[in-house]
Amino acid sequence: MSGGVKANLHAAMAELKARSEDALSLFRAMPSQVDFIKSRAAERLMRGGNRSGKSTICAVETASAAMRRPIIGPDGVALPFHYPTDKPLMIWVIGLGEDHIGDTLYRLLFEPGLFSIIEDLETGKMRAYNPSDPADAARESEKKPAPPLIPARYIADTAWKDKKAKVFSRVELTNGNVVRAFTSKGDVKQGDPVDLVWIDEDIEDPNDINEYLARISDRKGRLIWSSWPRIANPALYSMSKRADEQRNSPDPDVASWRLTFSANPFIDAKTKKQRIDAWGPEESRARDQGEFVLDTILMYPEFDILRHCSPPHAQEQWDKIDEELAKNQFIPPRDWTRRLILDPGHGTTALMFLATTPPELGDYVVMYDELYLHQCTPEGCAKRAKPVIAGYRFHSYMIDYRYGHQHHVGAAIGQQARTVRECYADAFAAEGLTSQTTGSSFLFSSDDVPAGITAFRSWLVPRANGRSRFRVIKHKCPEFLNEIQLYRKLLVKTEASDKPAGGQKDHLMDTGRYAALDGCPYVAVPDDGLGGIDPGPHWKAWQQFNAMGQRPTPNQSSSFGPGRAA
Repeated sequence: MSGGVKANLHAAMAELKARSEDALSLFRAMPSQVDFIKSRAAERLMRGGNRSGKSTICAVETASAAMRRPIIGPDGVALPFHYPTDKPLMIWVIGLGEDHIGDTLYRLLFEPGLFSIIEDLETGKMRAYNPSDPADAARESEKKPAPPLIPARYIADTAWKDKKAKVFSRVELTNGNVVRAFTSKGDVKQGDPVDLVWIDEDIEDPNDINEYLARISDRKGRLIWSSWPRIANPALYSMSKRADEQRNSPDPDVASWRLTFSANPFIDAKTKKQRIDAWGPEESRARDQGEFVLDTILMYPEFDILRHCSPPHAQEQWDKIDEELAKNQFIPPRDWTRRLILDPGHGTTALMFLATTPPELGDYVVMYDELYLHQCTPEGCAKRAKPVIAGYRFHSYMIDYRYGHQHHVGAAIGQQARTVRECYADAFAAEGLTSQTTGSSFLFSSDDVPAGITAFRSWLVPRANGRSRFRVIKHKCPEFLNEIQLYRKLLVKTEASDKPAGGQKDHLMDTGRYAALDGCPYVAVPDDGLGGIDPGPHWKAWQQFNAMGQRPTPNQSSSFGPGRAA
């Protein structure tokens, strides 16, 4: 055997030995982590309490993709590997700030000690240390830190932002794969296609999640997120909620798992008991069980789909209001008092359609429809509202006080700028849309935010029958349901105030406040012999013509509406 062949053989054997001692070879996924690794969902959330193993398994998957090597399951068999091996991969890791990159992400991926190892007494080889095993616990002094997930021999080059603080910006591996680190405090880098994005813990701007998802689209990449249940981050809660909605799907786009501190086998039982006892029952829901503790942060935690939505899932739970609504595909009867509440805006214009029941049915307010319009003019809004309004008598239209007083920027040069309310009134008039008390114009809402929130809460209070004054038609108002289940209070440090947090979708929450402060009492709907139908402008003109004593003679004819008299 030539010297060159011998050298290559020795190098190969050395590499095999080194690989067998790498952290990826020694690591064994816990049974609770296996489905996370096997899942093919493009978005995966690993939610958990403190020291539950959520960041560990995401770091292991990131290293697995970077090194093109599978993760080993609890039985010692390799789990499916879902990343391409025929091209260089671009991997992003996202930390909240530079200290998170240096203290956490770099440590998890590139430093020893992610877990502990110990020599197996039977095989003489190193393996993961398990403190819940009495035999291992008795040999605690013999355990050692595991090698780095990504060993130095795999690293071709590292670019640093702050080498002393271990804040890296780019690590290129010898196989061509690249790991880039970003903080979530700046703008998301545009344009780059990415194969894997790992977000660890929190991000500063929840809207950035959409840009991260856009980065993985070109390469059919994957996004994983390891986090404590941060109730102040609506993107995290929304991702968890979307995963719950797809839980029974055979091929979900979004999936979520939850790890618990108390089930972590690598923390001894005594230590776990001490921590859980110190946290207490309420805090343990988040720190141990990884649950979203929403009671203190949500503005309307009392909102419940079963109590406040119509119809209930089970028909035996229907009441007389559900039965009346069901008679006409959940469109309220004509003798219910209809109101339109408008929250204008060029970005998003929201319309809430309400109907108050007559006294014989009790005192209920039903949100029976909604419109959620983007980049829509007043004229476009009126056209979209017309199919919902036309043919029914509305008691009133109402608009946001603050925005309605502002002047519209679209006035021609030399013309006096109209207010936003005037613009919407003109647009509604052009479509022939009127109400009993406001014509085509709008009442101004109250601008008292705390009072509006208090008033709307009173609408949600359950009555003796378990149902509240307010209810919403579930299948017609999805945007309202999305908003109210995520509507958060403003956090001041760690305390929740009773003010709404900024930067959230709350357009229909605003209309709800306006409506609740108005009270929306029942007002009898004028019949005019037409059964509550809005007769429209031509019938009204005919009535006015009659009121003036100008009835046509037998030899005369009158025409109202399109066309002209013959």
